[in-house]
Amino acid sequence: MIETYQLVATTYAGLEEVLAQELFNLQADDVQPARRAVYFTGDLGMIYRANYSLRTALKVLVNIRDFKILKVDDLYHQALKIKWEEYFDSDKTFAVQSVVFSDLFQNSMFASLKLKDAIVDRFRKAGQNRPSVDTRNPQVVVNLHIANNACTISLDSSGESLHKRGYRTGRHEAPISEVLAAGMLKLAGWDGSESLTDPMCGSGTIVIEAAMLAKNILPGEVGRAYSFQHWKNFSTKLYEQVTDLKDHKEVDFKIYGSDIDRRNVDVAAKHAEKADVDDIISLKVIDFKALDKKADSDFLIFNPPYGERLQSGDEALYNMIGEKLKHGFQNSIAWIISTNECLKSLGLKPAKKIPLYNGSLSCSFRKYELYRGSKKN
Repeated sequence: MIETYQLVATTYAGLEEVLAQELFNLQADDVQPARRAVYFTGDLGMIYRANYSLRTALKVLVNIRDFKILKVDDLYHQALKIKWEEYFDSDKTFAVQSVVFSDLFQNSMFASLKLKDAIVDRFRKAGQNRPSVDTRNPQVVVNLHIANNACTISLDSSGESLHKRGYRTGRHEAPISEVLAAGMLKLAGWDGSESLTDPMCGSGTIVIEAAMLAKNILPGEVGRAYSFQHWKNFSTKLYEQVTDLKDHKEVDFKIYGSDIDRRNVDVAAKHAEKADVDDIISLKVIDFKALDKKADSDFLIFNPPYGERLQSGDEALYNMIGEKLKHGFQNSIAWIISTNECLKSLGLKPAKKIPLYNGSLSCSFRKYELYRGSKKN
């Protein structure tokens, strides 16, 4: 009999419906969007496929146990009942990551310590060696969520966040998350069948995610490891069946990216090569003010610079962007993510507004229809 698991994929606020659709497309069962997450069920193969294929998920968690706690020690005693030795071997390193909203615990670190003690003591109780804790690079990650007196313990099947595809070769000043970039493309209704332009591409995240979507290169193909590969029930054969299923598409159009900073463009080129999409990405060093509209690209999507407050010069930058779009990109669609305050300076009326977060910063993702003359004409 095939075992079915209770699963949850986490994401950013605003991307829940997009992620739910991805899970429907993967043929996951019992798909239910929630706040910053989507609940679903599936077998071991679904756990592998979700991690390998989902573009808008941050983590895939496997529910182990739900229970109520009335006092601090309830967490330890309930966690001690879990047969941890059946999930991973004692020679694997592990870490506990906690999210706690409860008056019972002073902080999440204290809750993590209680759960860690229970895991270690369970291995000893089973007559096995104590597994080592590694908070920096653990092989196995245990997730703890406490809200008031409701407690959920899960295994984190992903390990590192799924936004880390494996193509980013170094640090960049303020990259947009790969998951957010993929989500923005889907929210904008871009399906990978037409050209696209990012005129402020930075290190290339949006154009690379677009190119991967167009070629149907899955996030896991670039090359990364997952925490589930250290579980006792890991099946190399099943994982190979999942990773062997490739259905790449031939693309006969270009994804255009440009930036005023040559260093950004050089980094974007390296990332595109690592992701195996450099063949369809065209990169250029140019100021947006001087950029001409591509004859084959009527769709723009970008993430201009912005700060937590409207800084000196930001207003002029957004005035320039608005004027350039109005006069240089007529009969195009432009989607822009930024703060509400910055977007006011564009001088353009949005056709659509979607609230999103870039990290902890509250943003708006807006669609602008750039008609020649009036919309009526």
